[in-house]
Amino acid sequence: MTDEKSILEQFAAGNHTAFRELFMRYHLKVYYFVLGLVKSESDAEDLTQEIFLKLWTHRSRFTEVRTFGSYLYVLAKHTAFNYIESRRVNLVSLERAGEEDGERSDTPYEDLVAKDLRLLVDMIVETMPPQRKMIYRMSRDEGLSNTEIAENLQLSKKTVENHLNLALKELRNAVLTFLLVMMC
Repeated sequence: MTDEKSILEQFAAGNHTAFRELFMRYHLKVYYFVLGLVKSESDAEDLTQEIFLKLWTHRSRFTEVRTFGSYLYVLAKHTAFNYIESRRVNLVSLERAGEEDGERSDTPYEDLVAKDLRLLVDMIVETMPPQRKMIYRMSRDEGLSNTEIAENLQLSKKTVENHLNLALKELRNAVLTFLLVMMC
C-alpha cells in the first residue's frame, strides 16, 4: 500500500493491514514528538499507544481527514498536553492537601487562568531549543545571574543575554495571545 488516501479509506473501513501500514509509517515520529514534550520514555510509549488506539477507535472519521500527518500531530500534541496537565493537577492537588485551610483571595476563575498561564509558559519553555531552555531555567528557576550562567556554561555573557531575550520574547508573545483570547 503506497497511496495514503487509499490507505486512509481502507483504514476508515476497518482494514487492519491499512492500520498496520499507518502505524509503521508514523509510530516513531509520534513517539519522538511526544517524548520531546513529556521527557519520559515510558510515558511517551504509553501515550503513543493511546494515540494509535484513539486513531483506531475513531477510524470512521478518516474519510474526512485531508492531511493525516497534520491530524496525527494535533492529536499527539493534545494527548501529550492533556497528560502534562493531568500530572500538574495531581501535583497541585497534593500540594494543596498539605496546605492549611487559609482563606484565599483568588477566585476560582483567577486560579484557573493562573494555572493555564503556568501550563502555557511550561509548554513554551519545553519547546525551546535545549540551550535556550537551559539558560532560561538557570535564570528563572535557579536565580542565577547572566554572568553566573555564562561562567557555568562557558558562554559569553552576550550569548546568555541573547538567549534570555529570545526566550522572553517568545513567552511574551504566547502570553499576549493567550490574554487576547481570554478577553474575547
